[in-house]
Amino acid sequence: MPQELDYMRVCRHPYLKIKRFIFLIKYNDLMKIMDTLIGSYKKKPKQDRAAKTEQDLLYAANEILDKGKLDDLSAKVLSEKSGYSIGVIYKYFNKYEDIFIKIFLQKVDAHFKEVEQIYVDHQPNETVSDLFNKVINHGFLFVERYGKLQNKLIPLFRFFMRRHKTPEDFYKVTDRLAPFTLILQANDKTGTFKKMSEMECILKHRAFDHYLRTPFIDAQNKFSSSEHKKSCLEFAVLIFSVSNN
Repeated sequence: MPQELDYMRVCRHPYLKIKRFIFLIKYNDLMKIMDTLIGSYKKKPKQDRAAKTEQDLLYAANEILDKGKLDDLSAKVLSEKSGYSIGVIYKYFNKYEDIFIKIFLQKVDAHFKEVEQIYVDHQPNETVSDLFNKVINHGFLFVERYGKLQNKLIPLFRFFMRRHKTPEDFYKVTDRLAPFTLILQANDKTGTFKKMSEMECILKHRAFDHYLRTPFIDAQNKFSSSEHKKSCLEFAVLIFSVSNN
């Protein structure tokens, strides 16, 4: 008993009380860190499943569009194609139509990544005309790649412009080309690239994209014709070049 009392007396020593208090604080902090780490690992499978579900829905929607028309896509058809219930569809998309916007933006993003590569591959001894000849050809290739565009991309674009909260964001997608243009004009050895500020590059790329795209959106037969290509190239050279080349 005396030994036990001595032990208790030692434990109540002020110095040891402080040390024990500090230990408890550090221990609690450590537990919080561990809980956070463990929690993140626990959440990861759920996040992975969510990403897979969304990709499955987008893949199924793309397949429906490839085989039919925009009007063919409904929550019921998408449910049958994807294997997910209608409830799951509305869990990932507030309205099933929102899937169109997602698909449309994915296609646009993929297209402009390829256009960026054209700018990266451009050589200092190539002219403005050489650059935009490749850009225009790639734009026409983008249209051909998706086949029956009267039934797909045009309705997708119009749907996007009607339903998206900030449709003007679409016109900003070409802004990503401005930094590449500044590099090209700095490295230019042909003397054909006009020296411009970044804002001027942005505005001119928006103008060029609008000029190139308008006949397509308006479903004009002129789109992708030799006449259209020629006029687009002339317009690009006019606004991006020091002089016609």
